[in-house]
Formats: sequence, C-alpha cells, structure tokens
Amino acid sequence: MVLFSFNAQDTLKSQLKQTYGEMDLSVGFDMDQGKILTSTLVEEIHQDKMVDKVSKVSIAHLNLNKLNTSVYTVGVENDYLAKSRYHFSKPLNSRSVAMNKSLAKALNIKIGDKVLIENRTYTLAETVKDLSATGVAPDMLILNQKNVKGYIQAKEKSSAEATYLLMKAHKNESALKLADRIKSYSKDLRIDIAEQDAGVQNNLQSLHTFIVVLSALVLIITSLILISNFELLLYKMRNQLAIMRSIGASAKQISKIITLQSTIINTVGTGVGFLLTFCSQRYLYSWLGKVSKISSSPSDFNVGTAIILTVVMFVIIQFFLLIPAYRSTKVLPLKTMQKNEKINYGFSKTRIVAFKVLLALSLFLVIGSQVFPTRGTYGPGMLLITVILVLLAFILIFPILVTKGLKWFLPYGQKVFGKEFYIAVKNLIPQVRKNTIIILIICGLMIITVFGSITFRTIQINGLAHLKKEYVMPIIVETRSDNLKIDTEELTKKVEELPNVKSVGNISSQSTARLLTSENNTGVNYSVIDIKRLQQQGLLEQFPYNKKTTSNNRVVLSKKFAEKNNLKLGQTIHLGLYAQDQNGFYIAEKIIPKGDYVISATPDHLLDHNQAFLDLKNNFEDLEFYRLYVDSKNVKAAVKEIEGLKSQYPELKVSSYDQSVKEANEMFYQRWGIFIVVIATLVVSTMVGVFNSLANNIYSKRKEFAVLRAMGMTPKSIRKVILSQVNLYITIGVICGIVMGLLVTLILLLMDPGKFVIDYKTILSVVVSMLVLSTFLFSYVSQKISGQDLSIELTNDNK
Repeated sequence: MVLFSFNAQDTLKSQLKQTYGEMDLSVGFDMDQGKILTSTLVEEIHQDKMVDKVSKVSIAHLNLNKLNTSVYTVGVENDYLAKSRYHFSKPLNSRSVAMNKSLAKALNIKIGDKVLIENRTYTLAETVKDLSATGVAPDMLILNQKNVKGYIQAKEKSSAEATYLLMKAHKNESALKLADRIKSYSKDLRIDIAEQDAGVQNNLQSLHTFIVVLSALVLIITSLILISNFELLLYKMRNQLAIMRSIGASAKQISKIITLQSTIINTVGTGVGFLLTFCSQRYLYSWLGKVSKISSSPSDFNVGTAIILTVVMFVIIQFFLLIPAYRSTKVLPLKTMQKNEKINYGFSKTRIVAFKVLLALSLFLVIGSQVFPTRGTYGPGMLLITVILVLLAFILIFPILVTKGLKWFLPYGQKVFGKEFYIAVKNLIPQVRKNTIIILIICGLMIITVFGSITFRTIQINGLAHLKKEYVMPIIVETRSDNLKIDTEELTKKVEELPNVKSVGNISSQSTARLLTSENNTGVNYSVIDIKRLQQQGLLEQFPYNKKTTSNNRVVLSKKFAEKNNLKLGQTIHLGLYAQDQNGFYIAEKIIPKGDYVISATPDHLLDHNQAFLDLKNNFEDLEFYRLYVDSKNVKAAVKEIEGLKSQYPELKVSSYDQSVKEANEMFYQRWGIFIVVIATLVVSTMVGVFNSLANNIYSKRKEFAVLRAMGMTPKSIRKVILSQVNLYITIGVICGIVMGLLVTLILLLMDPGKFVIDYKTILSVVVSMLVLSTFLFSYVSQKISGQDLSIELTNDNK
C-alpha cells in the first residue's frame, strides 16, 4: 500500500507531462500588451545558463481554402518540447502539416494527401486526437514554425520571432527559480509554470488529501488485522509457555523458543508478502487494467523501497509477537493462564475522558480551519489532523457504545430473531472488548469504501457536469466555416426531417446591439433564434408576458442584464445597430435605430452566455448560422444521418453528448485508474482479513459451543448462533463504518465546499458481498464445528 502511494504521486506527475509535455515554463507577452518576442530577446533567453532547451511557438489563424475559413494554427519546431506539448510525432517540414482527426475527416483527406492553406499546398503528415472529452472539439492545424512566423510577419508586418516559448530548465534548477530569472529580461513577460496550473494544483491537493487519509486508514486497519490474527496465536503461545515453565523450562530456553517461532512465522509472512507485491505490480495490475479497461499503470517495482518497508514491517510484527510472549515468562504460570482466560474487561474513565478531549480538539480544529486568518495556508492540514483525531476518538468510545447498544437491543432481538440470537448476543456482550477489533476492521473497510467511492464518484460527476452544460441537447451541429452562408431555416428543416431526429432548435452567431433606452446606449450581446422551437425543446421558458407582442417585436433578456439596467417584464425598449461602411467595418459614431421591442421574458440564464434573444423572423440583423440543438431517441443513428448531410453542407461539424461522455470517462479512468485499483485492493485485502479474523474468533469459541450442545442445543441451533454472531459483527461494522465514512468525507469537503455524490451502487455491492460471502463461509464453518464429537470438543482447550 505504501508503494502504491508513491506510485500514485509518480502517476500524477506523468499525467502532468502528458498534458503539458516536457516543458517547465511557457514564456511570452499577452496579446493586449502590444509587445513581441524579438529575435534578440529570444537569443538572450536561449543563452541563459539556467535554460536547457528553448522551443519557439507561433500562433495564428490561417485560411483553410477548402472550407474558406480561418483555423487556429500552431507553428512548432521539431523538438521534444513541441512534440510532447502538442502530441505529434512526425517531423514537420516547410511543406507538411498535421491536424486534428475530425478536421481531416471533414476535409475527406488521409495521411499523404494534399491540402491548400493560404493558397499554398501542404502534405498531411499526421493526425492528432480530438479533445472532445472537454466539450465540442476545436479544430487545429500544426505547421512548421518558420512557415507560421512568415505568415504573421507578412500579414501583421511584425518582426515577432515567436508568439511564446516553451522552456526546459537544467536538471539542477527549479522552474520557480528559472521563472524569476526570465522575468529579469522583461517585467512584462507572462510566465506560465505547468506545475502551478489551477487544475493541476487541485489534483495535487486531492491526491495529497486522499493519500494522507488512505495512509491513516491503512495504518489503523493493518494494526487491527495484525492484533486480531495474532490474538489466537498469542493465546496458544502463552498457554504453551506456562505449561513448559511449570514442568521446569528456564526463561532462557523459552526465550529461544519464542524467538525461533516468531522469526520463522515473520520471515515466511513478510517474504510471501514481498513476492506477492512484486508479482501483483509487475503482472496482476496490468492484467486487471486490460480486463477492466482501467489504466492503472503502476510505476516500476522499486526494489530498494520495498526491501526497506519489508524490514520495517518485520521489526513491527516481531514486536507484536515477542513482547506479549516475553511478558508471560516473567509471571508465574498460574497467573499467566488466569490472565489468558480472562474475557470480561471493564472500561476505565480514562477512555471516556480521552474521547471527550479528542472530540473537543477536533471541533476546535474544524472551527479554526474555517475562521482563522491563516485558514488558506493551514486549513487543509488542520482538517486532515481532525480526521485522524475523530477516528481515534471513535476507536476509544466504540466498545462502550457497542456494549450499551447490544444490551438495549437484546430483548427486541429475542422477540424478532428467536432464542439463538439471544444466546449469541448474550455471549457476545462480556467479550465486547475482545471482539471490538473485528468490528472495527469491518468499520474501517466501510470507511474506505464510502470515502473512496464518494471521492471518485464526485470527481467523475463534476467532470461530466461541464459537458452537461455544453450539451443542452444530445447532439450539437456546428459549422467549421465563418465565411460560408448557410440558410439556417433550410438546414433546420432538413435535419428535422431525418427519421431519428425528434426536434431541432437553432441559434445564430453572437453580435452586439445598442440599448437606445439607456443614456449611454448600453451594448447588449444577442443572438437570433427560432423562439418557438427552443420553447418546444424546453431550452427557453414560455413567455410570462404576451400582451401586444408578436414574433417580430419580442425580446428575451437575461435576468442579470435586466436587473443591471433596471428593465422590467413588459417594458418596451428601443434597440439599434452600429452602421457599417462599404468594407463591413462598424462606424462607432453612427447608430441605426431598429425599432421597439417588448421584454417578454427574463430567464436566469440564456444559451451561449447571451444577454438577449431575438426571433429569427423579425429580420433584425442577418447573422450567420452558429449551432443546431438536436434531440433524438436514437443518438447514434441520428448522428450518422446528420453526417450524411455533409454532401450538401461539407463544413458541418457534428458532436454528441454520448461520445463526449465516453471519452471523458476514458480520461477519468486514465487519470484516476491507479487510485481505483488502490481502493479495490485495500477493500478486497481487508475483506479477506475480516473473514480470517472472524474464523479465528469462531474457532476460539469451540469449547463454548460444545457446552451449549451439552446443555441441549441442537447442531442446527449452534449454526444459527454462529451465523447470528457473524452477521451481527458485520451489521454493526457496516452501519458504524458508513456513518464514519460520511463524517470523514464531510470534514474533508470543508477544504473545498460543494456537492458530493454518494456512490450507492459501490457501497451496496461491498455490503451485500460481505453478507453473502460470510453466510456461505460460516455456514460451512458452523456445520463443521457443530458436527464434531462432543466429548472431544469439551476436552479441547482450543490450543
């Protein structure tokens, strides 16, 4: 588990490289500064001793002749910084180009085909993957940097050597130090550090929190499993040592026996654990990743770290085995045997006092993390300490709560489940302290399940929430061209006539009108839509105000814009547009009035961040087609049918919510796959530990069950008693674990308050798996115990 924690951090660093490539910094000027990277400045930066590598990047929008539209274009050099940042592999010369796959498909070209860009012929050398997982995929061309630089210098009459630089620091230099150094060349330079990206920082924070909480839970559960499983062994050892001492064995002889026994047990156990870790990391997890289609990709097995951890665990476990056994050599044999058989322990007041102190500290830290001036710096750490303190407080008070709870429930349980349940619980109450460890292990298992499943489910759902905002309908149809004229109404009708299309709504490109009612002729960003269609799709509310309005004089304003400008429902406003010269440029001083419009609705939000909507039929302004919102019962079939319209409209770009969700989930599992494997491994390992501990516990009570049989209980009743005890352990552990898991999650959510999603399916699956497996397993165990010869069982001392 510790190796996994290390590997998890390495995995996130490798994902950072996948996103940003090998670069440490990107350096350039903001577009609005009016400054450029000159060849002199670039050379000075390149010669700096702290800089290992510089790669020049030029950004432009070049005309793609076939579509007659400008496309986002990146000019790059053929080095590892550019290739890792923009995810291409083939070298690009002055006559080659790379582009995203969907653009190549729209152009109907393959690798090796020719394409015209700015009236110049290029050969398609490579296609790169679309990023539709983040929404509607943008188009991109990748050319040689010298070509793009030449276009920029010619069009803009600029001497810019590059738009920005990708930089790699020397091995011994940090990115932060290099950033400070580069800033000395020009204070206006914008420097972006990959590791300081907001998204990366959030991921690192989530990872850090996850690992700290997971490590604490692993430590607690591992300790509990060790104690529980060694309890029966130590019980046997103490009895054997007491017998040997009573027949004359010296303390020195017993010490040798203890050392030899514990060393053999420990060596075999840690050795097998080391080999299992090696095999699972090398072979098992990669196989599981292929089967489950989750990219777990653990790092290479670190032999040195694994050996150190194995030795540390060996020493810890040796103490677990040696100290209790050595103590028994210093006490009289009779006292050892009496103490060994003691089962009814009292609970001191110290335990309750310690619980109250830990609880008070936890409350103080939670409040402090939210109100102290330093909460931004120390808040997360305070909340992590709070989680650990809450878990320790729970462990302290748990036996007392279980004892009181069982005593309260005992009479009700007898009425509902019968006498066998009563006997099972009655025998359990005096042994609560001894049995608490098993229940706590089950509780820990559920805490991990709840915390882990909520964490990952929330991350996944939050990622999909962005897509849901982008895709207000299952299918979105856009155009790659900003020059071609598309008849919006004609295209809408053709799409609507397709067999698998349910409804279609449309929206134009965005423009700016002037609100002549205001003193300053306030600008309002608007789009033209088919109001009736969007209302039928539920994307626009029905108008609360319809008096004296028609499709020609209705206007829909966003609530925020209306409130800001003191406009109310039903009010008439005057709208106008800037006049245009012969070249199509706006004349700022001249506004042409376009008429009076009645505010018919003020929804909270409008599509595409608009401030106003006008109906397509009012001929307010001839705006270009922007997007269709398509609803369908069969999305896959509808997408194919719309793709068929490309013979008439080759510039169309079709995107579907289902495809974007699929790719987003793939990215999610690639990013978080290793953590999901960690959680799954821990859950399965803990479950095995639970069943092992339960089996040891039941076998240690064989004499008790034999006495019950001698008193007249049938083998069937004994089986009911055993299953009642086992299921009671699991039920108590599950309930307490779910409650504590939710509490831990809520505390940690205070770092970044927001909605969390409970993964009921995963939690229920673990609970049901435990109950079903325990019923099958302990039905066999109980049948075996109840079928043993009674006389042998009564004389058996469980050793």
